[in-house]
Amino acid sequence: MQLDERLAAIAAFVPHGTTLADIGGDHAYLAATLVMEGTARRAVVGDLSAGACAAARRTTQAWRLTREIDVRQGDGLSVLIPGEAEAIVIAGMGGALIAQILDAAPDILTDVQTLVLQPMNGAAKLRCWLYEHGWDIVDETLACAGGHLYEIIRAEHGAAEMPDDVFLHIGAKIFEKRDPLLREYIETKIAKLTRAAAGMNASEKARQSDEYRETVSLLAALRTMLALC
Repeated sequence: MQLDERLAAIAAFVPHGTTLADIGGDHAYLAATLVMEGTARRAVVGDLSAGACAAARRTTQAWRLTREIDVRQGDGLSVLIPGEAEAIVIAGMGGALIAQILDAAPDILTDVQTLVLQPMNGAAKLRCWLYEHGWDIVDETLACAGGHLYEIIRAEHGAAEMPDDVFLHIGAKIFEKRDPLLREYIETKIAKLTRAAAGMNASEKARQSDEYRETVSLLAALRTMLALC
């Protein structure tokens, strides 16, 4: 089973020897790979979709992993019981939704040691939630798959200060490591924000809004970061 660059980067952040929960696990390719490689001792794959759960079960049956991987249909972390998972992966969802899923299950998170999160958007909101709820972002990376750039976040329990706003958007660890995809990543964000600012600039009311001021301020900060790459 060959994982694409996105899933491979997520897999690399999962601690060795862990018990895993993959929420929104779709076809269970990630869980199956990690179990077969010995990274995960066992896994729970949860998904709200009956079709996704059926696909996941086909994967576990095809690779004879039905004892090691339990597929459960349900919403978010409701498929787990406290203490069941040491590491949780939530990938392929919006950052705000991931934060909502985490926020809804504090009893599950108490015994979780590692979160591996891959937001499709809204990464700043997700990072903010982590810092506000006792999680330290210990590592981050970028992956390119199918022509798209993806952010992957690894968090563990720990007190950490909220970083400057620009690092909520680009990730302090990504910048510190000078990730090979960092320049392209920042340029993509600048292009998107430039289009948004141009649209708001066409309206006098929009130009006076907090959103416009925040967009212009973030653009300036990102251009500074780009110059330091």
